[in-house]
Amino acid sequence: MSRIRVALGLGAVSMGTAWAIGGVAGLREVVAVLSVAVPVLLVLAGVVLMLRAAVPRGQLGGPLALMTVGIAVLALRFDMPHLPDLSRQAPVVLILGGVFVALFRGRSGTGIDTGVRCCTSLLYPHPKLKLEGRAPKKLVLRALLFGAVYVDLTDCEFPRSTRLVVDVTVLWARVELKLPADWTVLAGRVELTPGVQCFGDLSQPVFATPHPVRGETTTVVVNVQGLGGVVSLTRGA
Repeated sequence: MSRIRVALGLGAVSMGTAWAIGGVAGLREVVAVLSVAVPVLLVLAGVVLMLRAAVPRGQLGGPLALMTVGIAVLALRFDMPHLPDLSRQAPVVLILGGVFVALFRGRSGTGIDTGVRCCTSLLYPHPKLKLEGRAPKKLVLRALLFGAVYVDLTDCEFPRSTRLVVDVTVLWARVELKLPADWTVLAGRVELTPGVQCFGDLSQPVFATPHPVRGETTTVVVNVQGLGGVVSLTRGA
């Protein structure tokens, strides 16, 4: 209910300001613009909320950049921008945008450590993780559409489990993983990788370097799937 009260309060202030500055004619013009701007902003807000639900925190830059470029190209293609109309609608859109920001609340984590670390890059940004201490039990690395993910575990201790699983997904993108020299690397699921170039330890037919021995407690299982792109695994000193 607090958000609804804030929205109603901001809306009342905005309408009152328009009425005070432009009189009844100004208020009527604002209502006309709202009839067009509100549906558009509702659609955009819905798209942003869906992206927030589907895309990990901090990785909205790529999807929003693609959307912005696509909308701009479509607008120019169909001759949508008109400066006189934009000059009238811009103040109302700005006010509605402020209302959305006022009601916007970021996602909060659960605070529970599940031992799984995820990292995603879609176009941009390109995260570079230098982990220390105890390594996670599982790494999920996803790079899509010219994105790139760099993860360095050379200063990490092996997790308290029999294996560290690394799931790598690439789609015309790049993933680089750096591990300590004494950790054993074994191939997991690597069949669904058309067009994916593998470098480092992953370039071997069965990437197991050094060979596992009985009682081995530092085994890393790497699963790779994707289409196009590069996956690289190197060793620390």
